[in-house]
Amino acid sequence: MSASIVVIQFRRNPFYKQHEAECITRAVQEYANVSFIDALDVMLTWDNPLLLLGTHNGIIMGGSGDFDFDGGRVADDPDRQMSYELLERLRTLFAHIFTHDIPTFGICYGHQLIGAFAGAEVRYDKAQRKSRSHEVRFLVSAHEHFLFAGLPTHFHAYYGHKDSLDRVPEGATLVLEGGEACQVSALQYKNNIFTTQFHPELTFTDMVERIKNLPGYLPEGAAVEDLFKEGSQATRILENFAQFVAKE
Repeated sequence: MSASIVVIQFRRNPFYKQHEAECITRAVQEYANVSFIDALDVMLTWDNPLLLLGTHNGIIMGGSGDFDFDGGRVADDPDRQMSYELLERLRTLFAHIFTHDIPTFGICYGHQLIGAFAGAEVRYDKAQRKSRSHEVRFLVSAHEHFLFAGLPTHFHAYYGHKDSLDRVPEGATLVLEGGEACQVSALQYKNNIFTTQFHPELTFTDMVERIKNLPGYLPEGAAVEDLFKEGSQATRILENFAQFVAKE
């Protein structure tokens, strides 16, 4: 197996960091080797993308339950400020990714980071905030996009987020939307850069395990098992991404 994907993680909590790593590895390991780097590690060569990425063929930007761009927090909240610090830390890498159209997939917080780099504002929107299954539908032909091969025209995906992009960034294509409750579900930039607000790395069991232990993500008194539907077809997306990276 010669293809290799690097996952950039944005998590402090060791349990969730490992849980994310296990879920992503499971999704892509049939087609590509996986390694992980920590976005919180200031000692890495963030200003030298060639050195940072090495021989990796693709990139996954993970999620985060630790940081928000807004999240309804006060402006000087440290975990809100950290999002802007991370965005600045990653600007050189993002510029490199966009210049060379490197196969990249952003998940939830990764979707927001890339969207912010591309010019959108990430803000807390009560109407779009959700921790539950939510139906999304294609606005383009799925057959014309390698990432979405084999998916139906609409399906349920797993969400757990507070912030949302306020617009489709200039130059991006809105691929999936979920109505007023998820206006920017999935985006394509250039040919090889994709992001989703939802979590295609998670199964129903994964989602239940994760969301039960994330304070502030579930409505008060809600049972997580009642909010998520079993059998999300979105897991196909990461498999398709890994297959594409392997072919490239």
